[in-house]
Amino acid sequence: MHVSLYRKYRPARFCEVVGQDSAVNMLRSSCLEKRLGHAYMFSGPRGCGKTTAARILAKAVNCESLTADGEPCCECSSCRAVVDGDHMDVMEIDGASNRGIDQIRELKSHVGLASFTGGVKVYILDEVHMLTMEAFNALLKTLEEPPASVMFVFATTEPHKVPVTIRSRCMHIPFHRISTEDMVSHLRLIASSEGFETEEPALWEISRSADGALRDALSMAEQALALGNGRLSSEALRNMLGGGSRAEMERLVSSLRSDPAAASVMLRDMLGMGISPERFLDALYPVLRDMWVFSLWGERSAAGASLSAEEMEFLRSEVPHWGAKQLGRACSSCAALFPKARWGLSTNVFSGVLLQELLSAAGPAPDQTGTSHVPGPAARPIEQQRDGAPPVLSRTAAPEVRTEVPPERPSAVPAIPDATPEAVAELPELMARILANDMALSAALVDARISVSDGKVVVDSSDSSPPARAILESPRSRAVISSALGLDRPDQDASTPISALQDVIAAAAGRERAQAPSGTRTHSGMTIEEISARLGADLLVSKGQSREDDEELMEKSEDIPIPHDAEDAGDHSDD
Repeated sequence: MHVSLYRKYRPARFCEVVGQDSAVNMLRSSCLEKRLGHAYMFSGPRGCGKTTAARILAKAVNCESLTADGEPCCECSSCRAVVDGDHMDVMEIDGASNRGIDQIRELKSHVGLASFTGGVKVYILDEVHMLTMEAFNALLKTLEEPPASVMFVFATTEPHKVPVTIRSRCMHIPFHRISTEDMVSHLRLIASSEGFETEEPALWEISRSADGALRDALSMAEQALALGNGRLSSEALRNMLGGGSRAEMERLVSSLRSDPAAASVMLRDMLGMGISPERFLDALYPVLRDMWVFSLWGERSAAGASLSAEEMEFLRSEVPHWGAKQLGRACSSCAALFPKARWGLSTNVFSGVLLQELLSAAGPAPDQTGTSHVPGPAARPIEQQRDGAPPVLSRTAAPEVRTEVPPERPSAVPAIPDATPEAVAELPELMARILANDMALSAALVDARISVSDGKVVVDSSDSSPPARAILESPRSRAVISSALGLDRPDQDASTPISALQDVIAAAAGRERAQAPSGTRTHSGMTIEEISARLGADLLVSKGQSREDDEELMEKSEDIPIPHDAEDAGDHSDD
């Protein structure tokens, strides 16, 4: 009967264990010096050699002819019995199927018995973290003070699930993922021993897909040999895994830069092979990451990247065509798609989203007129709109130059061609004064549009939320804005602010009013005409200085109708 490669080439000596030098050197030295512990715990990912090392240790402690370097001879009757599974004093127990307290009680009843061969009784508990808490508690006393001829070896992939009371009674030896280079070398050795042909890219792809598990690598190699008729080829591996090899991802990245249309076709073909979106990202992200790191630090960064000669040549030839920021954005775009891919994103949606993100990260895409989006200045005080619309003060700095013109908003506010930027430049100072006096009003003004139109400063709240619009349209808000403009002289009578409010102010939707009484002075010492000349527009609001003026102002202002949209603005007339 055929024996699988991972069983046929299971290590028989410590020196044959791949990629676990620290662990095997410790065990070999302990066997050679006869300083063995009574309990060991081997932890590490799947397929890294934990159970194999436990079996070799069981052979070494019972070997009749231990070598000078602490290796089992593998020729005596005891070593052969362990390999065949017939040794009476070496018992391997599966913790997943013997996890209850009854099985542990039975184990304890056999621990005290003498060994059959006069050697060391070795109990190997695989997947020990699967035992129940009651089973662990029942094992504590025996594990702490076992008979002199008994040794426990625990193997687990999840040591954190083993109670600390168990771990503290064991010598914990961690096993690590096997490096890609070590697996490639081992696959070459097996291919040479078995006599089948291999392709170097296929060896690297198998080793990388195994994710540090040599058993998985040997299983994939055996499947690829069956598909390739005895030859380990990249094509057979592609048919087996459904695409997504490192070479395919490198071609995709190159096409994104040189021929995006071909990259789109290539992306659909790879997803059509059956590769899942999550596995596709697992294959693409390392390529982009290696390119990004190479663009930052060059050849030095490739020392620990586990790359073949062909993959290094790709980095040298392709990375100069990309910028570090572009590659960083591409990595971030892929990382952002991982949660969506795990949630079951369909391949059609995934291909579109991924292509859009990668093309966006690859560089600026020209629009239909051939004009690219170009970063704009750090701050722009005015956003220019269509001809005939008033210039509007920007609330934040614009990151890009706008290439699309927003649709013109219906409004009853007529445009003014001679509105000057100098007038609008004074408005940020107005906002700062309002912020110092009224936090709620300043927050409501965030979504409002402050502009100069028809010789007036206009606050347009049509895009604001209902609560913000209610704040902006209240008489108190008009009074606060009026105070910020300086129309609050202490020595003027109560009628002056009210007159200014009724005769000077323009409503938020653009209602026109008569000019303020000539010569009216503000608290700053400037007349209304001087402030209007400086702003290039009439004043918006006014309020009184004292509390009595405020109350009178709010009471009388309630009689002033305030339109709620631009259409109502033209239907009201002054009383």
